[in-house]
Amino acid sequence: MTTATHARTTAATVLPALAEGVRRPRLDALLDRGIGHTLTLVSAGPGFGKTLTVASWVRRREGDHAFGWIALDQTDDSPHSFWSAMLAAIRASGGVAEESALNDLIPASVFGAREVDTLLAGLANLRRRLVLVFDDFHLITNPEVLASVALLLERLPERLTLVMITRADPVLPLHRVRVAGQLVEIRSRDLAFTRAEAAELFALEGFRLRDDQLDILYARTEGWAAGLRLAAMSMDHHDVDASVERVTGSDRAIAEYLVGEVMLRLAPDERDFLLHTSVVDRVCGDLADAITGRADGQQVLEHLQSTNTFVTALDSENRWFKFHPLLRDLLRHRLALEQRDRVPELHRRVAAWMAANDSPIESVRSSIKAGDWDRAGRTMLACIPLILSVQAPALAKALEPMARRANEVPSLYELLAACAFHMQRRDYSAMRRDTTEAREYLDAAPPELRASAALLIELFEQAGCRMTGDSVRQIEVCRGILRMLDETPRREVPLARHFRAIAVNNLGVGQLWTDDIDAAERSLADAQQQLQDLGMELAMLNAGSYHALLDAMVGRCRRAERRAREALEAVDRRGWGSEVQGMALHLALALVLSTRGHADHATKAVTRGLAATAGAHTDRAIRLGLATAAVEVAVLRGDAQAALEADARLQAGLARTPGTPVRMRRWADAAGASALILAGRPDEAVDRLGAPAADRGFSAAWQRVWLARALLDTGALHRMDAVLRPMTEPGWQYREPVVFARLLLAVLAERQHRDGIALAELTAAVDLAQAEGIRRPFLLLGDRLTGVLRRYLVLDGAHPAFVTPLVGTEPDPQREDGRLEHLTERELIVLKYLPTMLKAGEIADDLFVSVNTVKAHLRSMYRKLGVSNRREAVERARALGLL
Repeated sequence: MTTATHARTTAATVLPALAEGVRRPRLDALLDRGIGHTLTLVSAGPGFGKTLTVASWVRRREGDHAFGWIALDQTDDSPHSFWSAMLAAIRASGGVAEESALNDLIPASVFGAREVDTLLAGLANLRRRLVLVFDDFHLITNPEVLASVALLLERLPERLTLVMITRADPVLPLHRVRVAGQLVEIRSRDLAFTRAEAAELFALEGFRLRDDQLDILYARTEGWAAGLRLAAMSMDHHDVDASVERVTGSDRAIAEYLVGEVMLRLAPDERDFLLHTSVVDRVCGDLADAITGRADGQQVLEHLQSTNTFVTALDSENRWFKFHPLLRDLLRHRLALEQRDRVPELHRRVAAWMAANDSPIESVRSSIKAGDWDRAGRTMLACIPLILSVQAPALAKALEPMARRANEVPSLYELLAACAFHMQRRDYSAMRRDTTEAREYLDAAPPELRASAALLIELFEQAGCRMTGDSVRQIEVCRGILRMLDETPRREVPLARHFRAIAVNNLGVGQLWTDDIDAAERSLADAQQQLQDLGMELAMLNAGSYHALLDAMVGRCRRAERRAREALEAVDRRGWGSEVQGMALHLALALVLSTRGHADHATKAVTRGLAATAGAHTDRAIRLGLATAAVEVAVLRGDAQAALEADARLQAGLARTPGTPVRMRRWADAAGASALILAGRPDEAVDRLGAPAADRGFSAAWQRVWLARALLDTGALHRMDAVLRPMTEPGWQYREPVVFARLLLAVLAERQHRDGIALAELTAAVDLAQAEGIRRPFLLLGDRLTGVLRRYLVLDGAHPAFVTPLVGTEPDPQREDGRLEHLTERELIVLKYLPTMLKAGEIADDLFVSVNTVKAHLRSMYRKLGVSNRREAVERARALGLL
């Protein structure tokens, strides 16, 4: 061995000097796991800290094992040089005895099976475990060297472990080692710094970064060690924010590193490939071919990934790839400098490929980057329903440059883009201005797109009506859209099915708020089916939410709650809590819980709904509905002050919503009247409600019951029957207010000593209420119902389990067989006279019947009550709540 070779070998076996850095125990654990295995492969691109990581681990484990370090370079890519370096490292490790044959072994120019056998014989007698580390193994490409290493791997002694640090997986039979369970792999994803480790690295450099600053740096570097260190080195303590913004691939220090370690190592055709495909954020083989005009995109991408050239597969099938953000920044910077004229054409190619491969948002984005506003506008028209989907934020972001351009170069496409952008941002006033202006450019639209553009303008118009609470106008616009679709040939409106489904959906919403409940139910059911067929998930959520609200308003509490809770679970699971399409769910749930008397849970539902709809730009109708429910829940809790304050907020909201339908205002007035009644101001409640409406809608029903309730407190009992009696007729489909009306009629009948009628009205109310668990009307009337409720239980009503909790007492246990024969209405009237001093004849005179009739009623009554005289009958009736 020559002196020069000896000097090179000695240098190659020296462990590199280390600076103090971030301790990373998780990587030490991975390297520790490699002890006892044949091979630990540390494979990653430049700057991932491979050498530093392994060298630091060796320093910490030197007392436990013998280590040999081989720092390879290009001169080692021959059998003689490679094995000389390896033998020098073995001898320097201290793991072999002085008498070992390894000390005398000198590699020849050829190192084959025989030489490997000699080496293995010497390694068989190692004094302790030996770990050999090969740094920069990617420099070894000589087939003879690789073949001899493969032989070594196949027959490696038990006490020997190899660690290979490399930028690319070596051409060795790694699959055999992997299948044998003898391979430990540490790759880029393992070597990348975690967010916490990155924070510690900056702290060592004297920077305590805010979370937002660290988030930016971590996203841009993706934990790449060199990128983080270069960023830390270039940061200015006096202006950290500006320093953070400068950390891009075009930053001088980062660019120089990437050029030197990545770009200069690429073949010219690979460099061009990366330059051209950098115009997209992710790329597949087919897209790469469309951009570059080549036919080997998949092969090139897989090769770049396998050589750790900052290209990463995004899926297990190696279909989609991405470039490291900093490398992509550098490539785009170089592309703009070197081939600026080609950039628009590259984006046009991307736009065409994306449009043909069901990626319209990416197509719009690329068309805009190419300056091809016409293509961007046409693609937007083809994918505009996405503004009502979970992809709405992505579409709005893609359209933003086009929307901004509408201020300077207004045209149909730009204004429609502005409509979509402002709609997604919930800036409905701006959206309506854009809609109005877009109409002026409709005549200039290409003939084949004019019908679609006109329909789209109307759809934006109805969206504005809905969001501002103008339900009457909303219905009018939706019906106009449906007429246009009926009158326009299908070929002229490719998205006719989507437009129709959206219009029917919103028609149903408007019909609900204007009390056309039957039509609303038909529209919403029709819309749900159409939207399901089209896969429009958020619009389906809207239809389902309003269907749940409709069920709650009608009194189908069980179905409403089931629908609302299932949808809310999906909303929470998918992160749709802020989507306007799901706001009605909160109101539906609040109404159901309130109807069932669960004031605390209803309060939570209202609070959550109001929080979700907070702000000026929201669905005003839902916001007002929640504000109305807030008044009702406060009344249910018996908190008069809170109810009045909620009513004041509701009235302020109505004042800000001039387009609110009359019937919705009537519902709000009914809720406000209930607050006034609770506060002891029934006369004001009567004035607030005015004359009963002639229709049979939701708000009219509540107006009547609260008017009757106010009349009860003012003593105007003679007016109550006229207000309530119509609600006992067929055709009133809102269950809870009808239950309330029946209960008020029961209270009225009892006040008039018509106990049989009172019991009949109560029985009708219970029959309606129990099926859906409607308890609020009973709770609101409270003690006024105690007597008739007890009579219901005593006389063996059909639903004692429902009524008993409302009375607060169990059925009387003294009944011999648990049953009491019903007292007739006439017997109940006679019973009222028993506590008085009137004799049977005087009772007969008062009732205009014969004395024998009274005596017959008394005998029957005594038998049913199980008593023998008048005094016992009075005591028994009082015990049963009949007196």
